[in-house]
Amino acid sequence: MWVHIVIFVMILCVLTGWKKGWIPSSGIGGREGIRLFAAVAISGNLLGMVLTAGNGRQVYPQGYRLEKEASGSYEKEFMVSVDGEDQGTLYIQVPEKELEEEEEPQQDRKLTGEEQAKKDLAEAVARYNEQKNDPDYYYLPDKLDGKKMKWEIPADTSGMLLTGLFLAAAMVILVMKGREEQVKLQKRYEELLLDYPGLIMKFTLLVQAGMTVRKAFQKISLDYGRKKKKKPRPAYDEIQVICYEMESGVSESEAYRRFGERCGQVKYKTFATLLIQNLQKGSRQMAEMLERESMEAWEERKRKARVLGEAAATKLLLPMMMMLVVVMAIVMIPAFLSFYGGIG
Repeated sequence: MWVHIVIFVMILCVLTGWKKGWIPSSGIGGREGIRLFAAVAISGNLLGMVLTAGNGRQVYPQGYRLEKEASGSYEKEFMVSVDGEDQGTLYIQVPEKELEEEEEPQQDRKLTGEEQAKKDLAEAVARYNEQKNDPDYYYLPDKLDGKKMKWEIPADTSGMLLTGLFLAAAMVILVMKGREEQVKLQKRYEELLLDYPGLIMKFTLLVQAGMTVRKAFQKISLDYGRKKKKKPRPAYDEIQVICYEMESGVSESEAYRRFGERCGQVKYKTFATLLIQNLQKGSRQMAEMLERESMEAWEERKRKARVLGEAAATKLLLPMMMMLVVVMAIVMIPAFLSFYGGIG
């Protein structure tokens, strides 16, 4: 039972560390992963604790007797101690089996001290029951040769096994959620890269048309809000966040800095730094810098498109090979059949 209590304490420590921020949730499935892990682990530990409590070690009372069944013999496992000293596990078969002929070949083998003690104990119990000579019951003596005996049945380990299975399942869920989170982050990273050229070109055109930086962001956010239901894009979602922050009283420079941090990529951080410098120093060459940045971003987008195209061609190689094999089979099998048919 104490093992289940230790497991509960460990789960509580994990949840406390997560709540306090000592254990980061990123990389292990986030909040959902932690909650699923805790739910599965706690549920399994509770079920295991119930089984352990219901199937714990059972101590038999003095003079306990086992009923002899008319259908046949059966065997039970006991832990026996003599005068408080553990004698190990002893298997009792009711009624006793007669193995005189089968045990003769084993008499030449030298028994260890533990095996000899178990053998002597089994023989003493057998003699005790021969003296009782009860046709209906088999007795577990509480005293033998003046020594006090204690009979117990070992605790069932199914509760611990169930707890272990649930803990393993909880860890698997945590790993799966972690991988799912990594896939989402990678997808967001790629979408941010793909969105950057279009975003920077649109922003450059609006600034060159005479809009301020704040108005350009509001215009992009408004246009995206009308099309958001069709296909959400992470970069434009972050633009909307910028507008919401500035409307709620956050300064422009702080909003741009947070924008770069949330995107977490060098290109977006460079763009945010450019905007902050424009606010602080009033750069006259901002339009030219934006235009140069947009051209570089577009060239990078074209290179990325070529890489993706080559990757797609590589993925199509296996299906093309399979189709080639099918086509060759369609052409060659009738030719072989007609050739061998003509010979026959």
